[in-house]
Amino acid sequence: MRNITLLLLSLIFFCPPKIWGQVSFFDARVSEYGQLEQTLGDKWNTIDSLVVHGPIHEADFKTIVRCARDGKLRIVNLQFSQVENNKIPDSGFVDWDWYTSGHYLDIRRIILPDNITEFGFCAFLGLTLRTINIPSSLKKIGESCFEDNKWLEVNPLIIPEGITEIPARCFQWCDSLKKIVLPPSLKTIDQLAFYYTKVKEMNFPEGLDSIGFSAIYATELIEIVLPNTVKKIGNAAFSDNKRLKRVVLPEGLSEIPKRLCSLCSDLEEVEIPKFVTKIDRNAFQWCYKLKTELPPNLIWIGCDAFSYCALDSIVFPATVEYIEGGAFEDLTSLQKIYSLSAMPPICTEHPMGINPGEGPFHSFTPNDIPVYVPIGSGEKYRQAFGWNYFTNIIETDNFPTGIVMPKMGNSEQYKVYGKDGKLVIELPERLASPVRYSVCSIAGATLAQGYLTASHTLQMPSKGIYIVRVGNTAHKIFL
Repeated sequence: MRNITLLLLSLIFFCPPKIWGQVSFFDARVSEYGQLEQTLGDKWNTIDSLVVHGPIHEADFKTIVRCARDGKLRIVNLQFSQVENNKIPDSGFVDWDWYTSGHYLDIRRIILPDNITEFGFCAFLGLTLRTINIPSSLKKIGESCFEDNKWLEVNPLIIPEGITEIPARCFQWCDSLKKIVLPPSLKTIDQLAFYYTKVKEMNFPEGLDSIGFSAIYATELIEIVLPNTVKKIGNAAFSDNKRLKRVVLPEGLSEIPKRLCSLCSDLEEVEIPKFVTKIDRNAFQWCYKLKTELPPNLIWIGCDAFSYCALDSIVFPATVEYIEGGAFEDLTSLQKIYSLSAMPPICTEHPMGINPGEGPFHSFTPNDIPVYVPIGSGEKYRQAFGWNYFTNIIETDNFPTGIVMPKMGNSEQYKVYGKDGKLVIELPERLASPVRYSVCSIAGATLAQGYLTASHTLQMPSKGIYIVRVGNTAHKIFL
């Protein structure tokens, strides 16, 4: 008797529901748009698997959502359907009241037709989706399309050829994706596209043009290799990637954006392209293992740009004009500095008012290390704010092999001043050889640059403070 009882209990709990007369699978055949609800009839809340044949549009998708939200629907097969305009509509699988109240719609598998060309805005937002096929016919993906699909585990997820943009928040918070294959047609990865996507492998195809704000934020990538076709990278694009060890940036990049790789605690290798003139604020902050070299044309370094890095030496090229407070804070491994400019680059306090009275070098950055400067410039460095943090400034003409010293000119021949809203660079006589000049705002934006052989006047956009560099002289001008 005991064995018979156990057998009956097993049948009750483990046999398919349809054995007990309950409908779990439904093959819906419709002949026109909007007919799905009628076709399902009173079975709509008992179905766990649905196959649809025939035309469907937005109203039919809402019927599917209702079957999942208030019923038992978990698997949706649209392989044999004709979706209006070949597009999964905006919010196609979303019930906004359900989602905004903190619930995930429990649809776990979706099978799409082979002719779908577009996924709409938020088409699959906030599902418990595990698997879905991405048709090769797909040409466009809407913003937030798969956002918050924490259980999506299509690995690899292959984005078809023809897609030119991964839009904003497209795969945000997709925790279970591990490998993504991007197509050669791709031009843009928009802001937050892979934000907190725990992907471990992803390619960046030749032809990619731009990467948006926080686009590859807090992933599990170990390496990011960008093609030289990339022209624009947004702030914090690669920030908080705890496992990231190596980044290869495009050769033509002229500016390192704010917080580019901040919080990448395992990052060891970044080669900053030689044409970079500005490294913006917090670019590599808290990259505890990073050692790198400054590019030869660098002009401006923002606050906290390299704070807490593993730099053991720094070579400031002669082009550096401006260094903000905290830029080289807490460099505990730093052993020496070379600064090639005869005029000390201008140093400021932290622009956010942090650590008032302190410049770019402070805290646990050692102040007794050798700081090598050109002969004749030692006293200028000792008196200059920021540089006066160091106690061992040494004049030398014996710089390491590979470091090119700038040609020194007579700094007394240049006069720079403001007059009637204009900036005047006055040369006493016409020069035989051109001298380089640049004009920057106090925030570091380059407003003008070039070469002069005679006096020059520039109309400035507004009143304010400007940093003007002529040859090897630097001037702070108030207009």
